[in-house]
Amino acid sequence: MKCIYIILACCIAGCVADSGKSKPGRDSAAYTYTLSAPPDSGKAQHADATTVEGTYSGLLPCASCEGIETAITLYADRSFLMKEIYKGEQPDSFINKGKYEIKDQVLYLKIDGAGVERPVMYTVTPNALTQLDMNGKEIQGSFAGHYRLIKN
Repeated sequence: MKCIYIILACCIAGCVADSGKSKPGRDSAAYTYTLSAPPDSGKAQHADATTVEGTYSGLLPCASCEGIETAITLYADRSFLMKEIYKGEQPDSFINKGKYEIKDQVLYLKIDGAGVERPVMYTVTPNALTQLDMNGKEIQGSFAGHYRLIKN
């Protein structure tokens, strides 16, 4: 649970650092997300489990530490395992698991028992995942290029 709050704080910090002030007209309504049932048809998605399954890793930015060493393993049954190690003076680690879904080249990670309304989101590119902010938008700012996990 603490992990989710830290990831969300990192995303928010990246967005706030870029603009320096809040933007008017932000929608403050609560969002909810539910994984949909797997498609029944034989149609392939642009990026499906067979093309994305594997382990992605990298060092993600962190607002309160030296970085978050992250590894996400995506399995063919649409489950995932995410390991995070917070680097710095007070290192900490977390292991989360859950289900994932891919829609329009966006990977949605729904963490088991997290109780969060929004999943962790990444864009899917060949051999890489790029983390998105809480609203599913590309992270902006000076660290924008550092939110990338590379497929091993």
